[in-house]
Amino acid sequence: MITLTSSELALLDHRLRERRRELLAALYGEYGDLAGARPPEALGPESHPDETASRKAGDELRAALARHDRDELQRIDGALARITAGLYGACVECGDPIGYERLAAAPYTVRCVSCQTAFEQHRHIRQ
Repeated sequence: MITLTSSELALLDHRLRERRRELLAALYGEYGDLAGARPPEALGPESHPDETASRKAGDELRAALARHDRDELQRIDGALARITAGLYGACVECGDPIGYERLAAAPYTVRCVSCQTAFEQHRHIRQ
């Protein structure tokens, strides 16, 4: 049984949608070249090796940040889909309610604390 009030659900939905807009702006703005929206800045053959290495490190960091943002965007889209389906706030493992405080901290959370702990322990054992 999901125990969120309608005002709590509305607030979480708003926060998810706002964060989604922020991520899309970053992905198509700051990381636009990594998402294919604009071509990367080219270095000429006369570029200093340090400049080339620095540019490569910067590109790798931005690519990692863009991947992180895309992953978060997918989790947000999943949460919004669960809201639409009426399943938001229920643990995907056991079906128990996820506390409002937990959802307020990370609105795309899919597991209750108990199931998330078990999931992380199982994942740690497999690694």
